[in-house]
Amino acid sequence: MKIVSSKPTITRKELEGVLDCMIHDELNTGSPVKTFESAASDIVTLKYPLAVNSLVSAYILIFRALDIKPCDEIIMPSLYGPAALSAMKLTGGTPVLVDSAQNSLFPSVEHIKEKIGENTRAIITCDLSGFHCDTEGLAETGIPHIADISHSIGTEVNEKPAGSSAAFAVASFAPAMVITTGNGGMVFTNNSKHFSVMRDMRGGNDESAGFDFTMTDLQGAMGISQIMKLKDFIRRRREIAHRYYESLRITPHKPVLPYSDAFSYQAFPVFFDSPGDRVDRYWKKNGIEIEKTLGTPLHSVLGLKGFDYPNADRISKKLFSMPLYPALTKKEIDKISRALGAFI
Repeated sequence: MKIVSSKPTITRKELEGVLDCMIHDELNTGSPVKTFESAASDIVTLKYPLAVNSLVSAYILIFRALDIKPCDEIIMPSLYGPAALSAMKLTGGTPVLVDSAQNSLFPSVEHIKEKIGENTRAIITCDLSGFHCDTEGLAETGIPHIADISHSIGTEVNEKPAGSSAAFAVASFAPAMVITTGNGGMVFTNNSKHFSVMRDMRGGNDESAGFDFTMTDLQGAMGISQIMKLKDFIRRRREIAHRYYESLRITPHKPVLPYSDAFSYQAFPVFFDSPGDRVDRYWKKNGIEIEKTLGTPLHSVLGLKGFDYPNADRISKKLFSMPLYPALTKKEIDKISRALGAFI
């Protein structure tokens, strides 16, 4: 039987919560969503949360709150998903991409600061695969920092919750994330003015004209159950990751970083010391589905040249993610671990 690359961890408890919403006719945004927002806010420790229907919607609300104009520049890593770019199609704004630092998934703070100009209005960072991007020193720029914690929610950086030091934090709850509501997302801030603008723009009430970006109570009910198990999910991911690290020790292949209990391991990226076609053949033969960690970097999405972003370009082509999710069985973990150790 094939082991798929990703699978959401949805149990009977989530299904019971959704069924309870349906029985009580709670299909729009009501108490389950508010409870989910409150629970997530307690974890991130930013006071004002807003649950939305997608990560793109979260970015649209932030860009509206910041009053982003077409000429305004938003700095973001090239090694990142397209949600912010999609939001800018509606709100305006000009993306300014930053290459990853050498031997890193992330841009350095120094490289980010070099991209700051008179039109810079926001800086986006992302904790890719559950590893933490170093953002120390961004606050001193005075430019709003948006931290994507989709892959790292529930973890800590320097004894502070991931995302808590940013002006805004965003999280996707798509199926492959640390917690899922099927889709949906959330935006967090401590700024009451920005929160008020985003709340009105999100819609969901009759008092203001908004975008109708609301999360349903069916999703909220699922989110409540998921967030209650977040610590267990992360602990399980770390246990599986530790097994994979042990298997890689006897191979020429390299993980991104040494093992650490600080990371959530939303994914387990590996640099395989083999040609891509051999990598594909080996894992297909073993019935294990692997994926490029981030196959299309943003410089490719925008039609920019890869040699201007050499580190992100190389990582996008060479980095593969192994199946890692709480629903993996012991038999499946053993099979993946053996295959990792045997791929020499």
